[in-house]
Amino acid sequence: MSKISALILVFIALAITINSYKKFNTIHKGKEVEVVIVNIPVSCDVSNKNLKPYFKFSYNGKVYIKNIKGEYCDILKKTKTLKLKTNSDNSVFVYLDESLIMEYVAVIFLLLISVFLLKNQQK
Repeated sequence: MSKISALILVFIALAITINSYKKFNTIHKGKEVEVVIVNIPVSCDVSNKNLKPYFKFSYNGKVYIKNIKGEYCDILKKTKTLKLKTNSDNSVFVYLDESLIMEYVAVIFLLLISVFLLKNQQK
């Protein structure tokens, strides 16, 4: 059972890594764009395990959804546009100051748990 759990965690870590790479690439090589805020469905201030605040924005005639970082709450309330970075095919949007530290920590944590589970399986 531990071996299966470890493999599942490795696959989750791999999925996070792939998504983080896309964000990393966008942060470092993406183009800066100005997007039009379409709507903020919930109060920026409301966030818990069940409700994560997101906002809708428009870019090149297409509507996208992005999570709201806490420090952007007041900015989103006061403005109709926001500068983001996007990749070449506009599939990934990141804040100009977005950081991937938490994604890196999550991947390392999942891999460490996987190694621990695999080592315990061998005993």
